[in-house]
Amino acid sequence: MPILRSDDAPDFDLDGIAIRGFASPSRGATETMAWRITFGPGRRLPEHTHDHEEVFHVLDGALIASLDGEETPVGPGDTVMIPAGVRHTSFTDDASTATLLSMMPTGTVMIREDGEGVSPPWTV
Repeated sequence: MPILRSDDAPDFDLDGIAIRGFASPSRGATETMAWRITFGPGRRLPEHTHDHEEVFHVLDGALIASLDGEETPVGPGDTVMIPAGVRHTSFTDDASTATLLSMMPTGTVMIREDGEGVSPPWTV
């Protein structure tokens, strides 16, 4: 039974946004990937789409989820379900922080605004 111990979970930095990798193929997951994303004040993920659904659950703090340009405030206990192909981003204002748990199927590709498909390091 694959178990990832907290001390062994890798940390990544995406322009000041902290990402801690949990489930991924290289860490034993075969169907689902998961990671924690921690936003400081005034941080924004680059806008992108995926070729599979993404689900994220807000653990604490407050942020804005933007799906196809529609911005919605979300907070602790809220879950956002993002269908494949929907352009999205999340961001905090200058006074807020937020932590969320993000999940999607293994093999999901992130598609940048220029159309390039990539697999970020926390997903492999």
